[in-house]
Amino acid sequence: MRISRTSGLACLATCAALANLSIAFGQEESVEKTILADQVRSQGYACNNPISAERIEAESRPEEPVYLLNCDNATYHLRLVPDQAAKVTQIE
Repeated sequence: MRISRTSGLACLATCAALANLSIAFGQEESVEKTILADQVRSQGYACNNPISAERIEAESRPEEPVYLLNCDNATYHLRLVPDQAAKVTQIE
């Protein structure tokens, strides 16, 4: 089967776009966990090294997202409330 030059270029462009998209998502998670760790620390909790942050869709509301933040020393359940301190619960 012969692949035309146009099809090959379109495939290459699509692959490059998908690679950029996956890089952007990886960076977004990094920024997200850093911001959440900063919030936890500002409220007096220890988070020495944020490992991951996962949004919990089932518990989130339109204006109040809920996250599970894993740090190397503890895990936190956070509900972010606009114009207020986050509701933080230490799990481990």
